[in-house]
Amino acid sequence: MRGEDVYTVIGKVVSSLLRPDHTLTLHEIINALHLMGEGASLQSIKDTCSEAIRILARQMH
Repeated sequence: MRGEDVYTVIGKVVSSLLRPDHTLTLHEIINALHLMGEGASLQSIKDTCSEAIRILARQMH
């Protein structure tokens, strides 16, 4: 898995969640990545979402 794939997925999720006058939380991003991974039919997307979640979860601790 290439690093930019993970960061591209994170960027897409963040872009989809951004709204004016709303503070986006790390928890919301992780939840959206989880939902994306669960709904994906390709294993590569599931794996990329899981890796993105691991990266962001480390930021929470």
